[in-house]
Amino acid sequence: MSILEALPGYAGRGSPERESEVLLSLVASGLSSLSGWWGQVDRRRPYDDRLQLGLDRLAVACARQGLEAPVGVADLVWSWCAERPMREWPLVLDPDAQADGELLLIDGAPSEFCREWARATRDLVADVHESALVNHVKDVARALGRPELYAHWRMLLTERAVLSAAEMIRQRNRFLDVPSWARWLDESYEPVPCEGTVNGRIAVCPRCHQWMTPAGGQGWLCPSWRCAVHRFGSVPDLREAEGAFRLRADLVGYIALPGRSELLLAKPLAARGARVVVSPGYDALDAIATWPDGFAIGVDVKDWRNPFLLARKIKRFPEWSGDHPYAYDKGYIAVPEDRTRGRQDYLRILRKHSTALQGQPHVQAITIEDLIKQCPDLGTPGEVTCGP
Repeated sequence: MSILEALPGYAGRGSPERESEVLLSLVASGLSSLSGWWGQVDRRRPYDDRLQLGLDRLAVACARQGLEAPVGVADLVWSWCAERPMREWPLVLDPDAQADGELLLIDGAPSEFCREWARATRDLVADVHESALVNHVKDVARALGRPELYAHWRMLLTERAVLSAAEMIRQRNRFLDVPSWARWLDESYEPVPCEGTVNGRIAVCPRCHQWMTPAGGQGWLCPSWRCAVHRFGSVPDLREAEGAFRLRADLVGYIALPGRSELLLAKPLAARGARVVVSPGYDALDAIATWPDGFAIGVDVKDWRNPFLLARKIKRFPEWSGDHPYAYDKGYIAVPEDRTRGRQDYLRILRKHSTALQGQPHVQAITIEDLIKQCPDLGTPGEVTCGP
């Protein structure tokens, strides 16, 4: 057996497992990359060529199992992706992938399962995290020797998805000694468009605090899949739209929403007396929490629905120790508890398929809630900060 074959979750090229993953990733990527997706309103929009590649592979898989294949991309999208759960596809997936009852499209839009399976040479996440804006913020912060600037920018985007005209002016003038700061905000926010308002108002989700879009006569639609089951049940926070700015949609999905889970950890740890630095080392981790006696933990928060896919995304923790300002005693991959609710094997799957966790036994996978309970509680508040 080769070294590669000994790694967890390895399946060789040409194996049914590898071919099934390639097929699923092609279709998921094609669906997720559709620009301006309008669901069932407009079925004639140009489609990503990865859908055709996925269709070709699916036709072969169906032929091998004596199944009727979809007839064209439209049939693939609207009959298979929207109506047929994964258990009915001719795929061979690791049981830990937990794909059986999943759909790739829900309500005409790529599901969370679909988005997590999506891959590309430059996928949606990479397009954001490697964009000129994100890199520029980091580069300027490094050049100035002020890592807190990047953390302040991320925290603002996470906590304030909508800014009034007056608030935008105040935020732009927040760091007058850093001319780039105002430009970062100009590129991060956009004027609220007319189609995003109802009766001159814009709505903010009471759960994730991101801007919502009008959903016809059914209220407002939240951009977060985490809020999907409550999207018409919660009363939104309505604000005056005239002159207001909202966070750009790509930054909502890949900066602000993940940042919400990070703050759900950082603020309770600070309430227990820790000094919590968010985005330390230009986002090498999500948080470093240090108590007055010197005990410190390093945490990376991962808000993923599928632990099988998440395991492949986990990177090795930075080995900060000694006199390093972010030295920590213990490391944690922290997952929101509701991701594991009803799925007792979530953390087991994560450990089993993550080479990073196996290579760093001092890093533990745990739920956010359990981690908070394990940490010291001094009974006096600490602080959440962006600086070293």
